[in-house]
Amino acid sequence: MTKWNKKHVYPRPVLWALFLLCSCEIQELPDPSTPSEEQTTNEWIEQTMRLYYLWDDEIPESKRLNFGQEAEPFFLSLLTRKDGKTDDDGTHYFYSSINKKSPSSATKSYLGEGNSFGFEFQYYYIQNLRIYALLTLYVLPDSPADKEGLKRGDWIVKINNKAVPGDAQSLLKALDTTSPVPVSFGIERKLNDPSSATTKTLTAAKVTDNPVFVNKVIAYGKKKVAYLAYNHFTAGPTEESGDELFNHTLRQAFREFKKASPDAFVLDLRYNGGGLVSCAQLLATLLAPASALDDVFCKLTYNGQNNKYPKQQELRLDTKLAGSDNLNLSTLFVITSQRTASASEAVINGLKPYLNANLIIVGDTTEGKNVGSLTFDDDAYDWELHPIVSRLSNKEGFSDYANGFVPDVFCDEKKAVTYYDLGDEREYMLEPILKYIADGTPIQETVAATLRSSGPLLERIPVYNSLDRKKTNAVVLDR
Repeated sequence: MTKWNKKHVYPRPVLWALFLLCSCEIQELPDPSTPSEEQTTNEWIEQTMRLYYLWDDEIPESKRLNFGQEAEPFFLSLLTRKDGKTDDDGTHYFYSSINKKSPSSATKSYLGEGNSFGFEFQYYYIQNLRIYALLTLYVLPDSPADKEGLKRGDWIVKINNKAVPGDAQSLLKALDTTSPVPVSFGIERKLNDPSSATTKTLTAAKVTDNPVFVNKVIAYGKKKVAYLAYNHFTAGPTEESGDELFNHTLRQAFREFKKASPDAFVLDLRYNGGGLVSCAQLLATLLAPASALDDVFCKLTYNGQNNKYPKQQELRLDTKLAGSDNLNLSTLFVITSQRTASASEAVINGLKPYLNANLIIVGDTTEGKNVGSLTFDDDAYDWELHPIVSRLSNKEGFSDYANGFVPDVFCDEKKAVTYYDLGDEREYMLEPILKYIADGTPIQETVAATLRSSGPLLERIPVYNSLDRKKTNAVVLDR
């Protein structure tokens, strides 16, 4: 009987491993000295943030950072809770942000790139009716919605013959505008009134969203009141003349205002979530008393690092910006809401030292964004950074409006029963101001009288507002 030498017996798995090792080419291992893509990207992010971030002294030490993780969590690991706000439920959200580059991700010169139905809405749960519905806030001129006759105040109760979905994600999917597919909307002019029902079919298309939404002079009593609904701070595409379309439209509006010699001015910023500081500077210059021209509009305080920005920069109410179109105002009424933010608040804060008690806020408490951001990118990386880099203050150094500006008179349009067009003298938030200008009727009295005569209100619970996609995390500064 043959005896096997156990020293030469190999288990079958080992034999297979030896076979594979012998039959395969030797693979080169990556050079550990070569940094990964994540490493180089995160090093660029860290370098940029240490140089420009307003709270650069609160960025953790490099040795405590994980340079091997994805860019987005790495960016967030650099931020301080002084950046942004904490919700009532304890959730913190940052104003600084990062996004992956795409053809349309660059800072836009104007809104409306891409298809749109051309209307903005507030999405509600109507508790006493147990339905979801969209309230039309405004309709853009010459848009698909405008051409089909959709109006401010219309309630959308059906989309493609189905009830409005009960969650925002499903709603946005139903309202997808990436492809020009007709969408039918079941409309009720008066909610829960079948006699007011109609159906409108819209096909999304390219729409120009000019922020100069309504500009008119209203004759009310013996007074003339200039009214401007200005919906976002964007300069617009550059025309052949070299001027920027939306800024040019704004100047034209003020030219017409000046011809009318108005007794008062109403600036409606209720739907304005912010934008470019240069547009805010232009608007404030057109509105300011003439005695304030060439004085300080706002101060930008940076972190003082060795970058191209000084510790403090001043923007002025520039005579060259206004040309001959400055209105030399002595009184300004500003209509606000919780969505009034960023550059809108910069205009309010910048004009307060010059108008004092004659700057009267009517509406709701504003958002409270008193900081500015810049966009940084590099061809070598796939990311854009939008860090907070400065704090904004006015001529007197006041910047303590992180909790928003509290109105002089509270007036909440969610309590309106009839939604007249913006600029209509019967409109819920405008009419009280016009009565005050015309005959001194206290604004509070008009608001209270309107509520008494309005009857029972719908029990509305806000779910989502389409304007949220337009708001900026901070005032957008010019490079």
